[in-house]
Amino acid sequence: METIPKNNCVKIGYTQKPHGIHGELVVRFDEQYYETLEECPTLFLEIDNLLVPYFISEEGLRFKSGESVIVNLDWVDSDKKAKDLCGLSVYVDQTDVIELDDELSPHALIGFMLFDETLGQIGEINDVHDYSGNLLLSVDYQGNESLIPLNEDLIVRLDEDLREIELRIPEGLFNLDEE
Repeated sequence: METIPKNNCVKIGYTQKPHGIHGELVVRFDEQYYETLEECPTLFLEIDNLLVPYFISEEGLRFKSGESVIVNLDWVDSDKKAKDLCGLSVYVDQTDVIELDDELSPHALIGFMLFDETLGQIGEINDVHDYSGNLLLSVDYQGNESLIPLNEDLIVRLDEDLREIELRIPEGLFNLDEE
């Protein structure tokens, strides 16, 4: 059996633990490979010093955060099979790696101060949720968690040095709980 040489691949993280009873795995990865994982059809797991290919199944990936993802792999369909794959290094073919062109990842916004164009300072961004490509910023505003849509068209200003982002937040968004 011929395997892919390790020097043709890039280590992106490791398998952490099973998720549920149907063979899903939690994979921890370096944040810079977020986009790569979204597009990559195959992961290579290092087993006995060899890289073994595993295809991502139709169910695909569910990102938990900017550094962990729940993966469904073909032929891994039970809790036992998933447990056998825990703690392994995860690689992708270097040709599948998507190089970030100094673009700020949405998850890098955690910790930034959020401002609104008219309301001023809103609060610190606690989390970024990705719902099928729809990004929502989680912010504590006046004692309540608020989810603010993040879209390129809404960005007024982004200052990475000051760790601030100013958005044109849709009017009435903070009044939704009152109705």
